[in-house]
Amino acid sequence: MAGFIKLLIAIILLPVLLGLVKLFFVLLISMFPLTSSVIWFISGFIVFFLIFLFKSLPGSLYVFGHELTHAFWAVLFRGKIKEFNVSSKNGNVVSTKTNFFIFLAPYFFPIYTFLLILLFYILAFFFNVSRWIEWLFFFVGITYSFHFFLTGDSLAAGQSDVKKTGRVFSYVVIIILNLITAVLILKFITPDRISFKKYFSEGLVTSGKIYKYLWEYLIQFLKLIYNEITQKINNI
Repeated sequence: MAGFIKLLIAIILLPVLLGLVKLFFVLLISMFPLTSSVIWFISGFIVFFLIFLFKSLPGSLYVFGHELTHAFWAVLFRGKIKEFNVSSKNGNVVSTKTNFFIFLAPYFFPIYTFLLILLFYILAFFFNVSRWIEWLFFFVGITYSFHFFLTGDSLAAGQSDVKKTGRVFSYVVIIILNLITAVLILKFITPDRISFKKYFSEGLVTSGKIYKYLWEYLIQFLKLIYNEITQKINNI
């Protein structure tokens, strides 16, 4: 029953996903011409992509970040961590709290990116770090690329977290939350070009249009079925 409910929720969320995807591409186009901060970010993104192609990173680096994200989100939901194990190939976290956010967090939350930004702001309290801001954008690009490509690679290999929460539901939620995360990071990189409020308001408007179209299509379909049934009854 729980699986059916999650599938139904995923189907209901599909127009939201489509609306956010459409507006995300509009948002990307609006970023041109590129600012220097965006160029530094893209440079870092490409650098890690090249590293990813050569598969030269130790697996434990991703596994540690994956399990750390589970643990972080468990703590966010006021859970306590009982076990935290990591090896080069796999790991596991045992906590007193579980929900689909905790299960899916590593697939939408780039923890190394947020840790890097947090570290930068902590250092800003003690040092003048403004001259290093472009390098921050560069490493944000590297860490976000790390999340993007290794998450895709991990999902393609199959993950128990996704199975636990239902495949269709998981993928819809993962894509929606990754879009939100991507907009947050782009807002950080180029705050003058990105309006978080505008993105979501226009995205929801687009989603509303899709809902309206689907509803009208459903009504027409039901009317057609009703007319066919009525006609068959009258012919009896």
